[in-house]
Amino acid sequence: MSGAQSYWYNLSTQSVERADERPSEDTIGPFATAAEAEDSPAVLLEHARAWLESEESQPFREMAEGDEGNDLV
Repeated sequence: MSGAQSYWYNLSTQSVERADERPSEDTIGPFATAAEAEDSPAVLLEHARAWLESEESQPFREMAEGDEGNDLV
């Protein structure tokens, strides 16, 4: 996406920003549209939940449960 401005989602301010390059460490992106950037936190949460429920995350869940006794799912 070089050369054109992209959209970024700022996790600290919970707002969409437009910039050529990543505006700060608090941003995720780049996204092609403002709508994609606005929806990105929900999409990331959905992917994180799916990963936590997958077999791939089992060793990490066991490690976390052993350390804290917490259930991450």
